[in-house]
Amino acid sequence: MRSLSTKLAGSLLLIVLICVGLMILLTSFLNTREFEQFVLRGNQMYTQSIAENLGDYYEERSNWEGVQQLIENISLSNASRVLVSNSSNIIVADSENKLLGESITGTGLGSGTAITASGLQVGSLYLVSASSPGTGQGHGMGSPMQQAMPVISVIDEDFLNRINKSIWQMGLIAALVAFGVGVLLTRQITRPIKALNSGAIRLADGQLDYRVKVKTNDEIGQLATSFNSLADSLEKGEKARRQMTADIAHELKTPLTVIEGTVDGILDGVFEASPEHLNSIKDQTAMLTRLIKDLRDLSLAESGQLKLNLEPLDFAALLRSVVSQYQIKAVEKKINLVIDEQGSMPEIEADRLRIEQVIANLLTNAIRHTPESGQILLSVKFEGQDILTSIADTGEGIDAGDLPHIFERFYRAGDSRARCEGGTGLGLSIVKQMIEAHGGRVWAESHTGKGTVFSFSLPAGYANTRK
Repeated sequence: MRSLSTKLAGSLLLIVLICVGLMILLTSFLNTREFEQFVLRGNQMYTQSIAENLGDYYEERSNWEGVQQLIENISLSNASRVLVSNSSNIIVADSENKLLGESITGTGLGSGTAITASGLQVGSLYLVSASSPGTGQGHGMGSPMQQAMPVISVIDEDFLNRINKSIWQMGLIAALVAFGVGVLLTRQITRPIKALNSGAIRLADGQLDYRVKVKTNDEIGQLATSFNSLADSLEKGEKARRQMTADIAHELKTPLTVIEGTVDGILDGVFEASPEHLNSIKDQTAMLTRLIKDLRDLSLAESGQLKLNLEPLDFAALLRSVVSQYQIKAVEKKINLVIDEQGSMPEIEADRLRIEQVIANLLTNAIRHTPESGQILLSVKFEGQDILTSIADTGEGIDAGDLPHIFERFYRAGDSRARCEGGTGLGLSIVKQMIEAHGGRVWAESHTGKGTVFSFSLPAGYANTRK
């Protein structure tokens, strides 16, 4: 399989050869045409000059006597055949001394350059190239157009050939230089592509920390930047996967250890099969069941496969119903749990069980972290097109460094959310996924030592919910 470098170099060579070849051909054609025009103009001037001299010659003598000797001298200097006819079209001078006395009409030369004296035409001048093809007369004369003016001489043709040869040589040198520069540019283009290919192979082999060095700001550089961003995402995803696996193993290990220890103790006779020990096993089993259920719900929500049973809901009534269920826990901990409904609320289209799960998780979290004699305030209002709900507690708060991570799975902010306080570490992650599945959003604000406020919005009506 041919490499990209070979294809680019071959394409470049073909383009250079075509362009340089066309340039050379066009330049040679234009150069030849312009040179011929130059020679033609020179011949015309030369012919006109001879005709004027012959006119002066005739005007001085009033006849053509002795013109043959003059024409032979002109022919020697010009290397062309020269003929002169008088006003009666009789040839009076021939540089080759062959057609003297014959009629010019029989030569097929047509009209020549007029020779005038005292304003009257006294004859005609014909200059014929020595290389012109012959006529039927056998006198080395071609068509009238060819014979009216001399064509390019051998010296002129040799000069023109040398110019065209130089053009070809310069074109070849230009093609080689262009090809060499093109090969260098091709290498510069393909080098980062090769680096990207090497990086992709390394990523496929599991080297997720490999990054491509970006040296340009063009499209290749942008591709390398995107590649590095992809590698960052893969590395973070892999770390998150490993961390999640470790967290799940840790979360499963604790209740299983308690269950195993209790059962072994009962079997070994260390513990009695008392209601206390059986309830301990039941509680840990419930913890495992809840953890597995939370993981399943979270996985379905993140993959977009969570099915929502949407129905019109009175959100304020739903909120009051859930809060009433947690009033007993709040009273037991001497916490003042208050609802603040600001104005009337429109209906929303939502899954009742999922929204109850969201409110329950946030209330459980608030009660867990609010000290005795503290307060939890639930406020709800209709603003714009959304229903905004806030749950503010007077607990210990969350450090600013931990706040951006609290919605991540199994994340616990320091000792305040230790495993011993209960929970699976998935509650806030589930809250985030459930709210976003309904087309809303969730966020938190906290000040250490003053408490935390969890807020979420849900679109009112039926247009913005995700089916």
